[in-house]
Amino acid sequence: MRFKRWLFLLLLGTLILALGVYLGRHWLKQAVIACKIQQMHIFTPPPLSLGESGWHRGRADFQFYWDVAALRLAREKRVEQLTPEYRPLLKEVNRHQAAGESMTYSMHIYREIRWRLNFTSDLAATRARIADLHASLTQPALQQRAAEQQAEDGSWGLGINVWYLRLYYSVDPLADRPPEQALRYPLSFLDPINSPEKLTAKLDADLHNDFTKTGSFNREELDETFSGLARLIIGKKDLGYAFHPQLQPALQEFVAHWQNPSTGCWGQWLVDREGRIWKMDDMAMTFHVISDLKGRVDHLDQIAKRVLQLDAINFPAGVRFNDHYENHLNWDVVKIFRVAWPHLDEATRDQVRARISQMLHWCLTQSYQPDGSFKVSDLDETLVDACSYGDSFLSETGFYRREDRFWTDQDFPEAEAMHQLVSAKRKALGLNH
Repeated sequence: MRFKRWLFLLLLGTLILALGVYLGRHWLKQAVIACKIQQMHIFTPPPLSLGESGWHRGRADFQFYWDVAALRLAREKRVEQLTPEYRPLLKEVNRHQAAGESMTYSMHIYREIRWRLNFTSDLAATRARIADLHASLTQPALQQRAAEQQAEDGSWGLGINVWYLRLYYSVDPLADRPPEQALRYPLSFLDPINSPEKLTAKLDADLHNDFTKTGSFNREELDETFSGLARLIIGKKDLGYAFHPQLQPALQEFVAHWQNPSTGCWGQWLVDREGRIWKMDDMAMTFHVISDLKGRVDHLDQIAKRVLQLDAINFPAGVRFNDHYENHLNWDVVKIFRVAWPHLDEATRDQVRARISQMLHWCLTQSYQPDGSFKVSDLDETLVDACSYGDSFLSETGFYRREDRFWTDQDFPEAEAMHQLVSAKRKALGLNH
């Protein structure tokens, strides 16, 4: 009898423990993620406050990493919920692109879906856009119109409901427009940033990310807004728009304020529950600043060394995506290394050589396809994006042209034939530049 009672208590205790683990699995997962984020060392913590105790600082720091982990878990939940809804539609977009059809309107909607899915908490708005993507598949007239300037605000953003993406899709048409070609409509979409005060206010609002209150991560808005404005304002040609004469100094002042003096990098500033600022290092955002400012930035040697440290870290801070390389991010990394190369000591150059060699090997063996295309991936989910970024990465490494190989004197005898195949695939997909 005693044995049965003991066995019953043992089984009951085991059941209670298992139930506790099951019910607490979410918090356990969040704690593990919080610890991993802390161990990545991608944030520069705020300085100690005057008189702040070690106990208070430790508790506040734990709360910050706990909250960042919650942000990541919320994204994972959204992706799990909504991917089955939009992924079949994306396959249809890819099928039309493979047939040489223009899918510009659908791609605009898809870009907004991806932003909402990854960076915002509004499920209803994301689902509404997925419904719009579904409808777009049978709207060929809008596919053609989306490549044209829009009367509504002068942008090239038909199908997009958020300002920063309308800006993003208008930069290339404006930059590539021949000087003699007149605009059809005024560029009124630029009015909201056309003073030093408006420009700084917009960028500051994106930079200071009070994520525990909003449930959103501003990274993409900050990255694309800055990059788009920098390309239009710095070293600009006549775009047919009267920019305020102090916009360029205001933008450069913002960049100087934004750069992390500890690492040389740029990234999102997360505001914790106590109003303290945590500065995040972000490889891709750092790439945009360096690229859009034509390499005229400080601390390039420091930046290159920091990017080498971020190789094993996942996007958005680091070089990997879901623990593997992607041509999209590798291209960014190589461009940073190219600009920084003259400023690097020989030991750092050896590390750079090894890293680019690894990335190139991955591209040629895991991404490139025999027909000149590149595998659609977790990051670049369309044929057009996969081909564009794969080709850009190979070009940036100097794989195609010996004179572009700043990091090696290695020969690539297969490069010419591959270049011809990739060029033919780009043409078939409508990638003309």
